[in-house]
Amino acid sequence: MTDYLDDTRGIAEIPGRARRVADHFGMIVAAISTMTPERVARTRVKCRRRPGRRPCAGRIQAVINADARIRWQCPICGDNGLISGWQSTPWDMRHAVRLH
Repeated sequence: MTDYLDDTRGIAEIPGRARRVADHFGMIVAAISTMTPERVARTRVKCRRRPGRRPCAGRIQAVINADARIRWQCPICGDNGLISGWQSTPWDMRHAVRLH
């Protein structure tokens, strides 16, 4: 996630597609960063994929792994990935609420 930050650790000015990816990953980080590590959670984040040119109806599931990376996936279309370097970014919401 640090690739999407500028020198002041604010969100960088980046072009369209890269910004949409950063926003999507940022929503996942914001949704899961308040959760207890190693607990899979369903988020309200909509899947970004468009199988057959139609929006996927899935909502992202995610977990913070023991190595502090966020593993996420869409249970409908299977889109998935790992997010690292999210700690202390503008999307890290651990400071905003107590872990549950």
